[in-house]
Amino acid sequence: MTQLSTSRIPGGFTEKTARVNGVTLNYATGGTGPAVVLVHGYPQTWYMWRKVMPALAEQYTVIAPDLRGSGGSDAPATGYDKASLAEDIHQLLLALGHADEVSLVGHDIGAPCRMPTRLPTGTRYGA
Repeated sequence: MTQLSTSRIPGGFTEKTARVNGVTLNYATGGTGPAVVLVHGYPQTWYMWRKVMPALAEQYTVIAPDLRGSGGSDAPATGYDKASLAEDIHQLLLALGHADEVSLVGHDIGAPCRMPTRLPTGTRYGA
């Protein structure tokens, strides 16, 4: 179940969940085109991006996940290291069919999740 009511989601966006890397991640998505992933900071959720999401959705498929332990995502006892958080995002992109090439935007604790050295190989990531 999502944490926020749909009235708070920007127009043209939906809030969904996906089971990846052993956890259920909550995320907001909307728009069409190449994928851009917005990774929030601490102690925030995808909702911190709500004001920029509509403008980005004019040219991109916007994917704004809640990191594990945040918002509507599962909060397991372990897995909060940078490699696990990056793997969560990578597996979410695979599940959504956007693993070929994406642009990642990270804020605060979200920034290490988007560092190329932390992301699995085989996917082209733009920053």
